[in-house]
Amino acid sequence: SNVYQLVNSLRGSRGLIVGWAFQPAKAKQTPLVSGTYRMLMVLQRLGLLCLLWGLFLWAVPSQAGRAYPPEPALFDHTHADWAKLLLRAVHTDQGGSVSKLDYQVFLDDKHAFDNYLKALSAVSVEQFKGFSRSEQLAFLLNAYNSFMVAKIMTRYPGIASVWDFGRVLNTPFKHRFFDLLGKRRSLDDIEHRLIRGDSVLMDPRIHFAVNCASVGCPALRGEPFLAPRLGTQLEDQTIRFLNDRNRNYYDGESERLFVSPLFDWYGGDFKPPKNQSPRNVIGFLLHYAAALGLSGDQQKRLAEGKVTIDYSNYDWRLNAVTDAQALSESE
Repeated sequence: SNVYQLVNSLRGSRGLIVGWAFQPAKAKQTPLVSGTYRMLMVLQRLGLLCLLWGLFLWAVPSQAGRAYPPEPALFDHTHADWAKLLLRAVHTDQGGSVSKLDYQVFLDDKHAFDNYLKALSAVSVEQFKGFSRSEQLAFLLNAYNSFMVAKIMTRYPGIASVWDFGRVLNTPFKHRFFDLLGKRRSLDDIEHRLIRGDSVLMDPRIHFAVNCASVGCPALRGEPFLAPRLGTQLEDQTIRFLNDRNRNYYDGESERLFVSPLFDWYGGDFKPPKNQSPRNVIGFLLHYAAALGLSGDQQKRLAEGKVTIDYSNYDWRLNAVTDAQALSESE
């Protein structure tokens, strides 16, 4: 019967063995059993089945009533909170080649800073995988720079160098002090594993984008890195850094080109754009010869291996603005 088929479908969907309660009533093989009696048997079993079904629904929680985790909040790829802080805190000089940071801004607006750090930490691995390549790289560069500031703020103003935390024990770059992409992370994790360790994300220009809170570091940019303009921003950071004649300069008398120690520490990362040679740090420097101020003859001698590459000193003093400094340009 149709009712019998309905019970079978319910039994299949819930796994409740109640078929016995709804088997068609077998008439006794006597003339006394009438159609009315068989109908009463069916109604009796139907009532029992309804009772059992009601008890089952009462005992088993409804799917609709279960508590599901909320959908993760959409990440703000404009990095608006970070942008507001950088606008007030970063002071630049020498055309943007040098920057100093007013760390007091992060004390004065601790709420906005904490909110931004929490937003970074809230991004899951699954969300991150859904970002575009430029969104991922911009996210990681901004995360590195903001958590670097957060590290300094744990001792500010009583800190003169990032190495005050320790060079062997408690080194600031290896200490896992924040959460990112579902794990406890360090600054080295971001730079060397998540960026340099990913062939898709790696770009030699990132070395001029991450800031280690030191005078010798590439300037902290006065705006967040943003996916739509990331290529332009990285190129600008590279040219600004190479334009600094305190760190990168040609000594004609000794035929030596002095460059930042970054080119020594990460020499294998520096290669010119595709289809340019040589595919090494020399090729990278030749690609940016204009920013380095190299003449045509100097470029030729560099390409021929007649120029010695040497490295300038690295200034590890904290990149903090002081009352005695007059940095005129602000991004």
